[in-house]
Amino acid sequence: MKHLISRLLKKEEGSVIVIVAIAFTVFLGFVAIVTDIGLLYVKQNKVAHAVDAAALAGAQELPDNPANAVAIAKSYAQLNGLDPLQVTATVAPDNKSITVTSNDTVNLVFARLFGTDFSTVSASAKARVAPARTLTGAVPFSVLKQELHYGEEYVLKQGAGGVSNDGGRWHGWFGALDYTGGGGGASEYRETIKNGYAGSVSIGDVIDIKSGNMSGPTSDGVNYRINLCRTRHSPECTWDSYQPDCPRVIYVPVVEQIDSRRVRVVGFAAFFLKGVEGQGHENNVVGYFIKEAISADSDESATDYGLHGIKLSE
Repeated sequence: MKHLISRLLKKEEGSVIVIVAIAFTVFLGFVAIVTDIGLLYVKQNKVAHAVDAAALAGAQELPDNPANAVAIAKSYAQLNGLDPLQVTATVAPDNKSITVTSNDTVNLVFARLFGTDFSTVSASAKARVAPARTLTGAVPFSVLKQELHYGEEYVLKQGAGGVSNDGGRWHGWFGALDYTGGGGGASEYRETIKNGYAGSVSIGDVIDIKSGNMSGPTSDGVNYRINLCRTRHSPECTWDSYQPDCPRVIYVPVVEQIDSRRVRVVGFAAFFLKGVEGQGHENNVVGYFIKEAISADSDESATDYGLHGIKLSE
């Protein structure tokens, strides 16, 4: 009887060992799956964010410089850890969008035990530019609705007795805007020149004009931006060669007059501040018209005044 029980126990022990071995193998399989899925997930996120950043960076050169857009997109992809040989950047025929795609290899860990050494993750991003529809940070100057020419000088705010190059204005209005509509004083106006309007402005908005010359606050605000550029950047920025964060680059509404108190926004344009010209009350704010692409809502049906909003479309 004892021998029978002993034999049965040995059989049980053998069965348990087999079951444990099978269970351990299954457990290793689950560990392999979880670990490698985690690696793939992390890598997928990294690649997706990298191609997003690359597409947005490249789109800043569109629509005028498609070759630069491709080069910059690939450069940003590499800076974000992608293999440049696995990255493609393609500009659409209309030069208004760029698509960046990457295929990256992930070396697996536990899955190698089961014969799988690596896997591939892919991501694609498309960034498109169109005329800006809504933006924040606009300064309280304006230009009347007209065709703008790259690199030319424009008067953004007239001095008393000055003559703008965008047609006549209502008597007593020199181009300044009151975004809040509350008739804020000189201090508010000066600060809005320095830092831009904190609220948003959109195409179709009706904005109060700011009457009066306000030569002192105007000069203070403009000179603040110019001096800030000189402090931050060496060599000093110019209209055709400037740093991306240059404070001399400003955004202003393109407007049409409704009456003697109000204007309507029809678009947005970017200018590089040349400075304040003239003396005393006869000082004009002058800027060079430039083309910019920024993170802003856009509208492909809007009139193009050179300031574009960039958005990811896929």
